Amino acid sequence: MMRFLDMGGYYPWVWPSFAVTLAVMGLNIYWARRLLARARLTALRRLQMQEEK
Repeated sequence: MMRFLDMGGYYPWVWPSFAVTLAVMGLNIYWARRLLARARLTALRRLQMQEEK
């Protein structure tokens, strides 16, 4: 197991790159969901404004 975690001596670069990738993917999902929620609210507001006319 330690051989795998050591990554042939490249662990100082491999594991941080995995961490950064995971963080970026998590942020991408978070931002996409937040943007979708805003777009839905905007669409609902526009529909309500059209119904009031």
